[in-house]
Amino acid sequence: MPQAPQPAPVLCITGSIVTGCFVSRLVEVEAGLIRAHGVDVTTLELGDLELPVFHERIEREGLPEGAQVLKRLLTAARVIVVGAPELNDGPTSVLKNAIDWASRPGPGEKHRGESFAGASAVIISASKHAHAGIRGADMLRGCLTSLGVTVLPDQVAVPRAPEAFDHGHLEDPYARADLQSMAEAVLAELEIPRRETHQMTWAERTALVPDRGSST
Repeated sequence: MPQAPQPAPVLCITGSIVTGCFVSRLVEVEAGLIRAHGVDVTTLELGDLELPVFHERIEREGLPEGAQVLKRLLTAARVIVVGAPELNDGPTSVLKNAIDWASRPGPGEKHRGESFAGASAVIISASKHAHAGIRGADMLRGCLTSLGVTVLPDQVAVPRAPEAFDHGHLEDPYARADLQSMAEAVLAELEIPRRETHQMTWAERTALVPDRGSST
């Protein structure tokens, strides 16, 4: 794996391993807008993490190095910018796999999702079609929320993405305006301390429910 990226208050992740995908380009623009305000931003290529497909058998042998790197970056981040390409009306498998690995308890952690809990996130999607990838982004929103992440409403969704770019540069004025508004929302969120969120294990949740016998 290449040299691990350094933790920063803002972590930008694109859920794709396709070089130069439209969502990745949008995330880079967003990272630049945030950096312009003097904020440290880390961008992460999921393809560099070399994560295996999640399996409890592998987990029992210890979290892969890529998962440990991702967990450290998530723990340090106040805001996560997630680029969310869409595949079969849902998030890409590479993004979901990374989330699954990073949600697992590491050394010293008691609960699932501790790396995510208390952080905030914004979602950027795009598609060559008119729906702009919002179906996959909606599913991702629910997934992150279940891990204790506050997903802000400032979502950017760019339809007909090939038309938004000219020779690699984002020219669509509406997309640029939306990304600028998102950057302002991220900057405002950075002024708020990371929230204290306790993610209960399934055993703890079960213990809160009285045993009333069979439900059948």
